[in-house]
Amino acid sequence: MRVVAARAVRVAAPLIVTALAACDNVEWGGAAVHVVNPPPAGAGDANVPDPGTVAGLGLPTGRVLFHVVRNPDGTAQLTPVAEISGDSLRTLRRPAGVAPQAYEQRFRQAVMDVNTEFVLFRRGAEVGTMIVRAPGAVTPCGVPTSSGQASTVAAAAAEREFLAFRRGLAPEVIGEYSPPQVEGTIQRYASLIAERLVLQNGLQRPRSWPGAQRDLQAMNLVLGGQSEMASTYLVGDNLGVGPADPEGYSVFYVASYEQRAGYTPVYTEVRDYDKTGKGAPKLVDHLNWNGAGGAEILVQVFGTQESWYEAVSRDKGSWRKVWEAGRCREPAPPAARSIGAAERTAPASR
Repeated sequence: MRVVAARAVRVAAPLIVTALAACDNVEWGGAAVHVVNPPPAGAGDANVPDPGTVAGLGLPTGRVLFHVVRNPDGTAQLTPVAEISGDSLRTLRRPAGVAPQAYEQRFRQAVMDVNTEFVLFRRGAEVGTMIVRAPGAVTPCGVPTSSGQASTVAAAAAEREFLAFRRGLAPEVIGEYSPPQVEGTIQRYASLIAERLVLQNGLQRPRSWPGAQRDLQAMNLVLGGQSEMASTYLVGDNLGVGPADPEGYSVFYVASYEQRAGYTPVYTEVRDYDKTGKGAPKLVDHLNWNGAGGAEILVQVFGTQESWYEAVSRDKGSWRKVWEAGRCREPAPPAARSIGAAERTAPASR
């Protein structure tokens, strides 16, 4: 124990001296010590980000949640989603009055510099890493993105989308990745749930339910038992940024399995475009990113000029939207109607 304590004392001195960055040479106990500036941020662990050192730039001062999309050629795109603040999220955007180049440069240096390593998560498990190799485009909110190379465990080799945190700032998770399967029961119930939501909201049935289905994913929000599912149905629209038919609509839901009732929606968003404007939601993934309670769900919504994110979480036994990112290119449309599992309305005619 005495040896360890002695070593700790010897290490403490250079740490204190290094902090005196305003001096080139320091007199320490009669010895002249030359102070060397620390190397720039790069790969490896990070205890805390240091983006708030420049006042007025509005840079994140806490952990940042990222969305990673892997391309067929093995490269990947890294997009900042939000800053985690306690059990809530904060929208990332360049503040008014801050020069775009200054904000982009400082954001990259502080949060996602070249050679920075990120930890990838899929379905609540750690599955790989991504190394930033080059700067990417800037979002409509003025937030920079990056590109790089992603590598995953073999079980997640076919996955394209991930949640990510900078190395050293990632949440602790337990368990290995085991991809849930979109099996027969999920496939049988998917369109039945969508049809019920369409009729309840007075919308017209699509010509083909398989043709209207744009996304269907299985999830393991609760370990053990039957998997949950999330699905998106669109009429007069595609799952991407761009124009849509004003008479179109979108249906998004998360459903859980009950032994007696089968799959039942626990969270839904139904948008009638002639009332709300375009908004096509799609599940990104789920993860307990704040370390409190259970898993949170990240949803990406595609509009006419940009996409944005939403977070859905279980609160007092019910799933609800707890956060929605601000939009920077178009005004927010009227809020989408969210129907809980117990809420039902009579079909209306059009």
